[in-house]
Amino acid sequence: MKFFFNFLLFVFWPATSISAAVRLEVSPTGEINTLDAARDKVRELREAGESGDIIVSIGDGVYQLEQTLEFGITDSAPESAVTIYKAAAQAKPIVSGGVRITDWQQTELQGGKVWKAPVPWATGEAFFHCLYDGQELLPRARSNRFVIKGEETQKYANIMQYRNQFRYDGDVFKSWKNLQDLEIYGQPTRKWLVNYLGIESVNLSEKVVHLEIPATYTMSGAWYIENCIDHLDEPGEWVLNSEEGMLYYYPKSGAPSDQIIAPRLDELISIKGNTDPSLSGADEVPVRGLQFEGLTFMHTDRAKWLPSDAGLQHDWNMLDKDSGMIRLRSVEQCEIVNCTFADGGSDGVRMDLHAQYNKVAGCTFRDIGGSAILLAGYGPGKKDVNKYNTIHDNEIVRVGQIFLHSPGIFIWQSGHNTISRNHVYDLAYTGIVVSGVRRRFFDQYYQKHSMSNPYAKKWMFPEGTRENLPTMRWSEISLDSNKDWDAFEPYMHARGNLIEYNEVHDCLKLLHDGNGIYLSGNGDGNVVRCNVLYNHEGGAMIRTDDDSHGALIKNNLLFGTISTSGICVKGLNTASHNVLINASLLTGRAGNTVDPNSDLSHNVLYHTELVEKGYHTGLNKVRAGLDYNIYFSEQGGMQKALETLRQGNATKSADHHSRVENPLFMDMPHGDFSFRKESVAHQLGIEPMSVEIVSQMGTTRDSFLSRYRGKLPLKRQKTKGADVDELEL
Repeated sequence: MKFFFNFLLFVFWPATSISAAVRLEVSPTGEINTLDAARDKVRELREAGESGDIIVSIGDGVYQLEQTLEFGITDSAPESAVTIYKAAAQAKPIVSGGVRITDWQQTELQGGKVWKAPVPWATGEAFFHCLYDGQELLPRARSNRFVIKGEETQKYANIMQYRNQFRYDGDVFKSWKNLQDLEIYGQPTRKWLVNYLGIESVNLSEKVVHLEIPATYTMSGAWYIENCIDHLDEPGEWVLNSEEGMLYYYPKSGAPSDQIIAPRLDELISIKGNTDPSLSGADEVPVRGLQFEGLTFMHTDRAKWLPSDAGLQHDWNMLDKDSGMIRLRSVEQCEIVNCTFADGGSDGVRMDLHAQYNKVAGCTFRDIGGSAILLAGYGPGKKDVNKYNTIHDNEIVRVGQIFLHSPGIFIWQSGHNTISRNHVYDLAYTGIVVSGVRRRFFDQYYQKHSMSNPYAKKWMFPEGTRENLPTMRWSEISLDSNKDWDAFEPYMHARGNLIEYNEVHDCLKLLHDGNGIYLSGNGDGNVVRCNVLYNHEGGAMIRTDDDSHGALIKNNLLFGTISTSGICVKGLNTASHNVLINASLLTGRAGNTVDPNSDLSHNVLYHTELVEKGYHTGLNKVRAGLDYNIYFSEQGGMQKALETLRQGNATKSADHHSRVENPLFMDMPHGDFSFRKESVAHQLGIEPMSVEIVSQMGTTRDSFLSRYRGKLPLKRQKTKGADVDELEL
């Protein structure tokens, strides 16, 4: 098992001498009054030979962009210099991709309660999918729920026909003139994602709908029609009709406010160097040395999925897509610091393909449609150029408001990054994801080289599948085994990441089978340490899923305040020296399960209630690596449970030295999980989790321990998450 011990990644950014820097002033009423003009002025200075730092000081105001503000290689700062776009002192400038809607007229719809406004520009790529009233995301008109009875839901990805079309019952669909404006919204077979799918055609006589793009999996389950005028029947809803060039809106307060804003951009700022996708990358020229500080970014649209898209795991996002408030592509040594990303339909910050030594720090991400931060390198092959980035000290709350499956932080095929001291919470799905491409997607290689597919009984992904397959760099892949991990690991570039001192809680509030911190299809050497997790609705708080290998999960603090699923281990991984309060160790059964040689030792599992089923589940095949743990319940009676676990272990070698005994924490209510002198933890070799460690969990400006102030979540809440089958998504 390999670990990459580059835990602290020090990136030495060029020193900025504020007094020596050239300064430009930007304000809505100044000589330089737009961000485009400021960028162009910087270009002039660089072309004239300015090689030092340039600071663009941006005053108060809303800077509306009519098109994406683009930076290229000509905008790179010279070596040892930076170009900084920052808020002026005491200023809070806003960069907006929205346009205020005016010229409202009352209609006769819904008894005169629906209004309309002309938006002749909202066609083609300018067609928008989001609408805001100030900071409130307004819902599109939505039909009643209708249910699709899937043709094949067990092997849910195998047949493209069942993903491209479906049959329906009743009079759900009609002959609408603006069919191209409508989408259907739902969850194709599985509850860990959502799809918005355009409609290509409807056969009313046969009751068959053909989709513009395939669903992620077989079409089945509950669905809704969105953006149809027939369903504009609730206050707050709206409909966009591109045939008429008209926006319809049913205001809550009787008349539209003067803050109705429609986004006209999927992307606000694009930083793109010269990209060379070849293995050598000889013509790659990254943009370097740009910084953005203290700015607020708002009002982007939710990107529409296209036939050309290449999906990441479960289509939780798309590779190399123009859908971030700030997007970095072929970029190095750029910073985004102390910025706010809010009230937009897209991702916050994306780093696609070649992205190295960049930093996102001290930012706030709230109420956006996709992920806060996405790092996405190239698909499986030998090209590994998305790495050594830093995501530090960010607050991430209520992201994934539209694409509910969007992780707060998503690391895909990207390695050796540091994700530290972030506060991630209040999400529909998963907090932090590190993933790549699982071995089941390599069928094309198996067939070409006459190798059997060991995964064919459960999963097949035919041609036309959007998830993962279009990202594969087949010519660079050479396997000497169809199953051995060492044959695949060189193509799993999500390796060597350090995830530490993050606070993750209140995830999985709407979807199913999600986690606080999640690894899957990743390379070796990822380290998940010193994080605190709590208030998780279901699933495990930390999970190594299918094709996760060589990870170290250590010194984490977990509170099973809602779900007791603590650390779920599949594959060959290490989970040791963790403190689990009212939470358990376990494994999964779908896909692969825990490797018997995994190290699940030196953990403390402390319960405030009586534990009826033991301290770990499904680990009966794990060998001596499951040992030297402390199991304790304040209600007592756990020695028998430990004996049952020992006897139930198929190898008869687990838990020989584990003890049922009070760990004697130094001061648990105040966050000191180190041990008193007389604690058995010292004999077992369990590392103490001191208050100094716990005090570093969460952001520097609002740490976990300072917020709870002696009232840690030590007791279980008697609440239960909603049944996902009953959710109104």
